[in-house]
Amino acid sequence: MVHLRRSLESEASKAAEREGRSLDQFVNEAVEEKLRHAQRHVTPIHDRGAPMEEDAAERA
Repeated sequence: MVHLRRSLESEASKAAEREGRSLDQFVNEAVEEKLRHAQRHVTPIHDRGAPMEEDAAERA
């Protein structure tokens, strides 16, 4: 796991350097892009409320 993390940090650092940005900028922008992508593909959950009890429905 540690090896994978170091490898990813090294690759991210190289990519940031190629693009002329700091590692923090590069990582923050990558995270923001992932979040935007995830938000486009998330189906909203519509709350229909709790089912009504029969007695409450009759009183209404």
